[in-house]
Amino acid sequence: MFKKIGQIIFFLVFVSAAALAQFSFLSSLPEFFGQINLVVIVLLFFLFFFDFRTAVWTALIAGFWLDLISFNFFGLYLIALFLTAACAHWLSVSWLTNRSLYSFLALILSATIVYNITKEILLSLSAYDQAAFFLVDGNFWRALAYQSAWSLIVALLTFNFAGILTRRLQPFFLEKKPLL
Repeated sequence: MFKKIGQIIFFLVFVSAAALAQFSFLSSLPEFFGQINLVVIVLLFFLFFFDFRTAVWTALIAGFWLDLISFNFFGLYLIALFLTAACAHWLSVSWLTNRSLYSFLALILSATIVYNITKEILLSLSAYDQAAFFLVDGNFWRALAYQSAWSLIVALLTFNFAGILTRRLQPFFLEKKPLL
């Protein structure tokens, strides 16, 4: 009982700290380093190594904190993170069925793209004074490239670190059953 409560408290503090670090610390770094999207990385880490339910809780907690302290409309990050988790889960179940490094890299890259496009669509729907659509804006593509690069670098590091700590990534062999 106390172990489960401790795990829940650790999870809440970890995801909250990641969201607050994303908004307060990482966004104030110079351009290339400021594009680290820690929340999406943590979301995909929980989706890939745990389950969809944990990823949804991650999206809800991080989205709540980001929405609470951002200057955009409330619900932007909740919606964007939830749709990112749902799309990433669909991709991992439908197309990327194994838990390999290549699957993790493809999943984190596609989730970064889905998150950015979803967030920008929601922002463009809510803004009245936007000069240009985000797909023709060079800053959007540069930020997407930086976030994708950082996500892939962190994915490489976390996958190898998690592979050392967990047995979920160990290869297994299916036993052949006789046909008759």
